[in-house]
Amino acid sequence: MWCVVKQPTQKPILLKHIDEKKMPAVELTSLNTRIQSLQLYRNDPRVYLTKLEDLLALYASDKVKQGENVPIKTLLPQMHIPDLVLQKIIDTFPTLANTMPDNALVIMDTLWGRAQLEYKILAIHLLADLPASHSDEISKRLPQWTITTDDVILHNVILDQLTKFDIVNSTPIRPFIEEMLHAETLDLRRMAYAALANMIQQNSFTDLPWAFNLVTPILCNASLNIYRELNLIFDAFIQKSEVETTAYLAELYIQSGSEKAKKYIRKIIPRFSSDNQTFLINITQQN
Repeated sequence: MWCVVKQPTQKPILLKHIDEKKMPAVELTSLNTRIQSLQLYRNDPRVYLTKLEDLLALYASDKVKQGENVPIKTLLPQMHIPDLVLQKIIDTFPTLANTMPDNALVIMDTLWGRAQLEYKILAIHLLADLPASHSDEISKRLPQWTITTDDVILHNVILDQLTKFDIVNSTPIRPFIEEMLHAETLDLRRMAYAALANMIQQNSFTDLPWAFNLVTPILCNASLNIYRELNLIFDAFIQKSEVETTAYLAELYIQSGSEKAKKYIRKIIPRFSSDNQTFLINITQQN
């Protein structure tokens, strides 16, 4: 259901393919009852948060007991809540976010402010479920939350959640990508490259000229350490429209004075079909 480009150093927590059979029936019934009870307090963020804390405390460290993998590449404190418990809570977020978005904002900001990894993961999921009417709130928090943490796990969760937005009817992703592409750290820029590749791959995305314009200055300053990310982007371009991508690269090769851009273009020619390879090779030989 979700499409995510993974960072090479850490597998993201995607909370999917969870097998409920791993939890005894009695415990699963009890969990479902507790989740249902939690929903009774959505109209009062303060009480909801207290009840949520109580619920998570009941399952703290159960991840270890049930033999689930525990993320170790994080400096954040962890409660070791089983993925199933987190997923059951996350499944209630669309209703909370769409029926009481203002309350959801209070809850997510409080969750993000907590130190533990699990609270921040829940905050990201709740943010992604906000309705389109609150896109400004999403636009405000996405870059802020991303920049204020260097935790790879959280970056991957944010990247994964970006694919939930409707490219045509929602605006938060574009300014987020544009801002992250100019971030000071390479890790954040790499996250933006991956987010852009994910955006292009979505069926509803059609604005290739915008994406080409965004990529042009990156190509003109391309170095070997971002070739992997550029390859992901251009694979997405080719899949979306090989003809338009070929035309874009040919024009850039002719007009650009950047040897770095030309070097990268020559390098990716084999990714195209034979006819377009021939066309691009002719362009490079004539210019």
